[in-house]
Amino acid sequence: MRYFIGLVLSLVMTSAFAEEKTTLFDFRYWTAPNHTRIVVDTEENTLFSVSAKDNYVLLSVKSAEVLPQTFSHLFFEDERIKRTQIKRSGDDIRLIFYTNNVFKVKHYTLAPNKKYKYHRLVIDLIDLLPKTALTDTAIEQYDAPERKVVIVDAGHGGEDPGALGKNGSREKDVNLAIAKKLVDTINQSGDITAILTRSGDYYIPLTERITIGLRKKATMFISIHADAVESSSAKGASIYSLSEKGETSKLAKQLEQSENSVDQFGGVETVIDSDQFLKTILTDFSRKDRDIQSQQLATTILKQISAIGPVHKKTPQKANFVVLKSPAIPSVLVETAFISNPEQEARLNNWREQQKIADAIFQGIKDYYSAVEASL
Repeated sequence: MRYFIGLVLSLVMTSAFAEEKTTLFDFRYWTAPNHTRIVVDTEENTLFSVSAKDNYVLLSVKSAEVLPQTFSHLFFEDERIKRTQIKRSGDDIRLIFYTNNVFKVKHYTLAPNKKYKYHRLVIDLIDLLPKTALTDTAIEQYDAPERKVVIVDAGHGGEDPGALGKNGSREKDVNLAIAKKLVDTINQSGDITAILTRSGDYYIPLTERITIGLRKKATMFISIHADAVESSSAKGASIYSLSEKGETSKLAKQLEQSENSVDQFGGVETVIDSDQFLKTILTDFSRKDRDIQSQQLATTILKQISAIGPVHKKTPQKANFVVLKSPAIPSVLVETAFISNPEQEARLNNWREQQKIADAIFQGIKDYYSAVEASL
């Protein structure tokens, strides 16, 4: 115990005679199905190196110190990291992540933004499994199957918390809770298959969410979110479909800007141009079909949502959301309520209310498919 206390003190204390040290402010870890992300909050121009061995990954930071209040955040284990260790080598700090296997290691730094005031050092431990890459040819040949496959996307996740409620709720958590209930409800129906884009607290880039739908041969895409504005009195659900030409309201414009910038918060190294990504897979004809179908789906879901609580807008809204640019399938974004409203925040955290929302969305999905089948 004395040794441990001495080690902590030696790591976090700065000598009055030593040169100014780089501060490692905090540590966070996010476990995803195919990788584990390590995030270190630090300063600009931090001098560091990352090296990978068979059973560990070493992060060396030159002339550094760790804050006492966040020292314990360093220690972590999951399916890839067995344990972590910290050592001092002179003024330098060495962080050792002992691993269960050999991984592809990728690292990069990110500048501060409106959600993160510090520079971030990101290290990804990526599984060495064959990657099911979606080639341009495969995308061009995309053709929806006869079976109904609904992709349910829980917005935000991992480094990106989404909007924050007045009482501390994080949008990413309520999004995932509702998304899981929706997937369970759909799959229990027997005639529709539902698949989550994420099943835990980790971030998926926006274009990768689209790619998941392509790989799964999806016939529908539903993205779950919770709204937020400065006023705590705003309330009600809203349903959005894609508009590449313009937004239907000032709030839609604000929401579009917010949602389309989340890759920078989620820890993505390079933000992909979604229009460039999709230009080879969307013809003008498929865009038109998708947009009409999305509007119809938004209408049927809004009708069911309005039966269980207030709606913010009585008609479906439109905005140019990246995540809704799935090719040739109806895609909508559901703002379930305002997490910035304490009353609605409590509702979003109540499992019964979450199930009501999931049931309403599912009924809207069924109504859409029934209308499509009736028109054939």
